[in-house]
Amino acid sequence: MQIIKRLEYKYFVPYERLDALRRRFLAGMQHDDFSRRMTASRYTVRSIYYDTPNFRFYHEKLQSVKNRKKLRIRTYNQPAADSPAFFEIKHKFGNVIYKERMKVPLDDAPALLEDGEALKITELPAADRTILNKFFLLFDKLILEPKVLVTYEREALQGLDDQRLRVTFDLNTRSYAYPEWQDLFREDDLNAINDNCFILEIKFDEWMPFWVQRIVSDYDLHRQSISKYCKGLEEWLSLKHGRRGWKI
Repeated sequence: MQIIKRLEYKYFVPYERLDALRRRFLAGMQHDDFSRRMTASRYTVRSIYYDTPNFRFYHEKLQSVKNRKKLRIRTYNQPAADSPAFFEIKHKFGNVIYKERMKVPLDDAPALLEDGEALKITELPAADRTILNKFFLLFDKLILEPKVLVTYEREALQGLDDQRLRVTFDLNTRSYAYPEWQDLFREDDLNAINDNCFILEIKFDEWMPFWVQRIVSDYDLHRQSISKYCKGLEEWLSLKHGRRGWKI
């Protein structure tokens, strides 16, 4: 079980600025443990986002509802014998992000989704079962459906002095609409969300450090409200792809 509370600032940044920005951040940061184990310090993030039949979570984001949530299942890289799946509930209260995250073996995830009874995993501690049960309570009550797969390559840094300070570079963000579980590792027929920019995320507790603010100012970065779920869905459901029968 993992519970995370923090602020997240997001920016679209042209790819030509990636190397220079990385050098600036590495003056006070280092690659996190996971990135250090990966080729080129990058790993692949794969998430299936769930929403109601009438796209409640999507519309709450567009309407800037202050207190809102979204549910997703996330895994990384390519499947292996010990691959995990993370059942996540991500809440937003004003500007604060609060994430509840529970890890289960990847091979167990389809069966859990099929019957929705987290209590069947009796070997889990009570706190872990609480998060899974909360996930499935929302899943069943709101009649959630898989709406979009979002995949990207992530390079993650953490602060040398404050490990709660994180900076991530999310590259080649792409999506696939209405995925089935077996599409989680899909690589063909995905649509790029933004060919020209990567997504920079700065994550911190309460106050962005001054030296990080200076980098943001020096590169004239403008904070944006970026939802990979919404962007990925819109890319697929836009009329330019001929999906006129799909409405949100």
